[in-house]
Parts: sequence; C-alpha cells; structure tokens
Amino acid sequence: LAAGGRGGRGNLSFKTARNNAPALAERGQVGANSWLELELRLVADVGIVGVPNAGKSTLLSVASAARPKIANYPFTTLVPNLGVVELDYRSAVWCDIPGLMEGAHTGAGLGHEFLRHCQRCRLLVHVVDGSSQDPCGDYVAIQQELGLFSPALAEKRQLVAYNKMDLPDSADYQDDVQDFFLEQGVAREDIFAISAVTGQGVKPLIRAVREALDELPEELPFSEGPRPLNLQQVPRTERQQQLGDFRIEADLAGPRTFTVTGAALERFTQMTNWDYYEATRRFQKVLESAGVVKALEQRGVTDGDFVKVGEMEFEWSSDRSEGKLFDKWAEEQKKAGRILPGSARWPHAGV
Repeated sequence: LAAGGRGGRGNLSFKTARNNAPALAERGQVGANSWLELELRLVADVGIVGVPNAGKSTLLSVASAARPKIANYPFTTLVPNLGVVELDYRSAVWCDIPGLMEGAHTGAGLGHEFLRHCQRCRLLVHVVDGSSQDPCGDYVAIQQELGLFSPALAEKRQLVAYNKMDLPDSADYQDDVQDFFLEQGVAREDIFAISAVTGQGVKPLIRAVREALDELPEELPFSEGPRPLNLQQVPRTERQQQLGDFRIEADLAGPRTFTVTGAALERFTQMTNWDYYEATRRFQKVLESAGVVKALEQRGVTDGDFVKVGEMEFEWSSDRSEGKLFDKWAEEQKKAGRILPGSARWPHAGV
C-alpha cells in the first residue's frame, strides 16, 4: 500500500580516481505516508444472529466455555463474543453477533459494526425468540437485513434455532412457527426447537452444525475486497523526477524567506547527511548545477535572507568559498554537540 524509501548510498558509491576514500554517505529515503481505514472482521466458523434478547449469548455459553454477559434486556451484548464449541474431539469457533434491528444494513444500531463479522463466517445459526410477540416477523426482518447488507451474506447456509422452548408461550406455537419456516424455504432438518437455558435441543443443533461445516468447502482467507498493491520499490514516476524541476516562492514580509519546492530536490535534501562536510559541499554544487542559485539571485535574494529547501533552512551568503562553507558547517556541528573530524574522538563522542 505504501512503498518504503530506497536506502542511502555509502561512501563507496562516491569513490573516484581523485578521491579514493570519500567522507560522504547518504541517508535513507523517507517512505511514503498515507492514511488507511482498516476494517477488522472476526474469523469464526459459525455466526449466531438474531434480534436482541433472542438468547444468542445464552446459547454460546451453553455450547462452549465462553462466558458472555447475559441479562434479560435487549442489547446486552455490545461486542461480538467468541467461543470454541467441541464435539467428538473436533472444535469450531462460534461468534455471538450482537442483536440486529431493522435498518441494520444502513448502520442503525451499529449494524455495520456487527454485520461485517458475519461475512467471514462459513455458516449462520439464526436464533428466533419464541417469546417474541411476532417471531415470524423477527425472522423475516433479520433475513431482509442480511440480504440488503450483502447478497452473498443472505445466501450463506443457515440453521434456524427456535429458542425458549422452556416457556409455555413458545412451546405452544412451535408447530405453527415451524410451518412458517418451511414456507420460507427452510429445510425441515435445518429447524431446531431448543431451550438455551435448560440445554434442550442444543446438542442436536451442535451436531447438525458440525455436519453442515463438513459439507461446506473451506473458504480462503481474505477472499473478499481489493487485493493490496504490495509495493516493493519506489514508483518509477517518482524516480524520474528531475532536480531542475523546481519553483521558488518568496515571503518578503518579516524575515525574508525564499522557499524552493520540487519533488526531486526535496528528496535530495532529505537524503543528504549533514554530518559530513563533503555532503554539505555536494549539496551546494547541486544547487548551482540545478540552477537554484541563479534563480534565487534573479528573485533578489541577498545576504542574510533565509532559504528553505524541504526541511532544510539556511542563511544565504554570497560568499560560497570552501573556507566559508567549512566554517559555517563546523559552527552548526558544534551547536548540535557533534565531534568534528580530526579530533581524537571523532566521529562519535561515545567511541
């Protein structure tokens, strides 16, 4: 997604017939910066979906060793919970998706935050609250939200668990609700009447989930969404930029400052290692050969003005002799607390 900068060259790259041991090296180029929005999805084999307070967390706590928060009011679960369900020495990861509500596909009730986790599940267990005033309407509403959020999500294999059979109202209407599920196209073997509180029907549901997972093909991770660019080097368009492509902006209010901008020139300035005098001398020669010095003089730069190139700012001087340049470089090195070459402890004070 973002290419790292190329490494700086060592002094061997600057070796010439006249200079066999150049005291010069470059810094590495700064890599690309970008803001990325990452969408994280929990990876689970089974996703438990349903309306709020349908008993999804209770089912997960009975089927696994997970201990999600359980209470008798809607939206008890605010974040997805994972649990490992074992059967016949085999395990599967179940994910308790927080309760969905009408309009979840548009983000209502944090619908986007919850529905995206279902996309990585291979199979869904739709828990229907048997004590609801309209369990059939709840089932249809959830199915619609899944389809509106992602058609592929609505096509995933589902098992329906009609929950709260321990309550008389739920048990009395179990046959009628089952007939409704059959009318909706749910296979009879995919409908289970359970009570998550007492454990009634939970074991057959777990076994059916295990068999359904065995029938489903293994899904490859990261199969959805755009593929990353996986950049390995600096883009060629950036490497082809020229040092002579620059422009100058003058700020004559207050301290006179001339700002030189240009992608190649700013990159060259950033990679210059100012710890070496030869690097400073090379920087001055590049400014002259690229036409920056001549362009600044045409814009009216005078001694004492400030010139800024990239992150580097220096005071302009018409005296560009090597003696003046070295004195100025040595002065900056002393201000920074660096040891000058030729001293007993150069190049590092700690050596």
